[in-house]
Amino acid sequence: MTEEIAVSLGTSNTSIFMPGGGIVLSEPSVIAYTGDPAARKVKAVGKEAAAMEGRTPDRITVVRPVEEGLISDADACRDMLSAFLLKIITPGIFGPKIRVIAGIPVGLSMEERRVYDDVFAKAGCTHTIMIENALLSAVGAGMPVHTHKSGLIADIGGGMTEIAVVSLGTIVNGCSMNVGGDMMDKALRDFIMGKYDIDLGLDAIRRIKSRIGSLYANDKRSLIVSGTDTASRAPANIRVRATDVMDALMPYYLRIADAVDSILQVLPPEASADIASDGLHVTGGAGRILGLDKLFYGKLNLPVVVHEDGEYAAVLGGGKLLENPVLLGEILNTRVK
Repeated sequence: MTEEIAVSLGTSNTSIFMPGGGIVLSEPSVIAYTGDPAARKVKAVGKEAAAMEGRTPDRITVVRPVEEGLISDADACRDMLSAFLLKIITPGIFGPKIRVIAGIPVGLSMEERRVYDDVFAKAGCTHTIMIENALLSAVGAGMPVHTHKSGLIADIGGGMTEIAVVSLGTIVNGCSMNVGGDMMDKALRDFIMGKYDIDLGLDAIRRIKSRIGSLYANDKRSLIVSGTDTASRAPANIRVRATDVMDALMPYYLRIADAVDSILQVLPPEASADIASDGLHVTGGAGRILGLDKLFYGKLNLPVVVHEDGEYAAVLGGGKLLENPVLLGEILNTRVK
């Protein structure tokens, strides 16, 4: 028996899609170990491991094996992926064969691709098809990637942003940059500490972003959160304003806009005409901040579509390809030399 899955292995989250079941797993890309590094044993993965961050005794080590969009600890990534697969696939006497479409960052070197291939193989996947996240996200967002028409996508994930022009089942031009939601979380935390002398945990930072995150200068919303006074180390409450989020994060979104513009500057006229009509598609969890479409439109003079389920676009794209072997074949044929 062969099981087919699509996997999005992200800095913040790992998601798995199975045909007929949809997204069957979406958990933080985190693993916890017990014991010393030479003989460590898996304690927990995903949500359970993430809940241990900052709260563990010395004998437990919490690891995030994907950093800035790339696998940084191959052994931990293998262990984490193996544990996730056991949650969704029942092992048999000989074990099922697993065919996987795996999302990878744009512009990986051959050595980096081998790391991904090795991790999936050692996790139990018998056949791994690696496709760039930006292309998978374009498929997941419903863009007509198989036609001659050019489309532009910016996938703003937790660890990196991937920008690509797609046409005829492949990436015509693209780049990746180490700007993502995790970097923005740290920037917002530093901004609040510097302005209010209050240290906030990452859970509070993410709550601020989700509830009052905005790039509008006239946004009057605010939120009271709890943290630690940096001078007295005593618990303290603080009212954070939407404009604080804007001030902290605006430089990062402007960097993304500049990167998109640099891609646009080198396109042939035909591709530019297509994109002028269809605009920029934005996916990824960090792309959902209020006002991003207005900001990018002002900087790029393009229509901007922010996809509601953008954080799952890559894994949904992989799932669509599993369910549409003709489209998958067209995309794979573009890679044959």
